[in-house]
Amino acid sequence: MTALPQKKKYTPAEYLALEEAAESKSEYWNGEIVAMSGARIDHQQIVSNITEFLGAKVRGRCRIFPSEMKVWIKKRNKFFYPDLTIICDKPNFYKNRRDTIDNPRLIIEVLSKSTASFDRAEKFLSYQTLEALDEYVLISQDKALVEQYIKREDGNWIYKATVGIESSVDFFSVKTALSLKEIYDLVEFEEEIL
Repeated sequence: MTALPQKKKYTPAEYLALEEAAESKSEYWNGEIVAMSGARIDHQQIVSNITEFLGAKVRGRCRIFPSEMKVWIKKRNKFFYPDLTIICDKPNFYKNRRDTIDNPRLIIEVLSKSTASFDRAEKFLSYQTLEALDEYVLISQDKALVEQYIKREDGNWIYKATVGIESSVDFFSVKTALSLKEIYDLVEFEEEIL
């Protein structure tokens, strides 16, 4: 019986050095470097819409970062690139790196078929360990559906789903709302719209 080769475990410093020189983004999962795939046009359109519409509503009190800002999850030894990261306090940078923070108030992920289960499970479990995080939002790119996990004062999380293109969603952590028409502007659904 032949032993399988062991995967190399990387330190956070090794990952960050490789990431600086890389042509494409990768995430860091407790010593492993995992390549990220490219996003479809609808995924990018949703990120663009939220950046524009939500960004205008929180301007002057919060910063909104599309997927280039890394989030460090110390308790899980992971670096993720959320689709959108919103910070309303002074950024807390990982080891003074201005491309990596650990204090987002709101994280938004746009779901794809290949990442949906990971975003709902492992990513959410990891994000819950971030002390500053008050809200985690999942946005379907295939139908008009926004799912929110909102942290209560006791530290427990509640779930809320907003369904239908005529609806609007309240982002409790940043005290503002968007209509699903704004979120899904120019998105062409593959299946029937809700």
